[in-house]
Amino acid sequence: MQVLQQGRTLENKDADNILKIMANDQAMQILRSTIEAPKSAYDISSISGIPLTQVYRWVRRLHNSGLVRVSGDTNLSGKKFFMYKSKIISIKVTLASATESLVELS
Repeated sequence: MQVLQQGRTLENKDADNILKIMANDQAMQILRSTIEAPKSAYDISSISGIPLTQVYRWVRRLHNSGLVRVSGDTNLSGKKFFMYKSKIISIKVTLASATESLVELS
């Protein structure tokens, strides 16, 4: 299996990981909710109904997979906060043969 992520080819283990992410409804909800604008974990949880602890687990996994961008800042009271934004807007899976497939991320 081959994965093309914005013009670069990823390893097979990355391809398997991305397919597992695509199969999870919570992960896909997080990706969909952060396509247009960055959101905090609290905002994602409120919009999607996913428990906050699950949101944190999924954004960490999505970030490690290269699918979510994390940015941080400090508010007026000095507390740090993080915002999450999807790095992809489309996922395309092509089943080329019984043993070979292609996953394209853009």
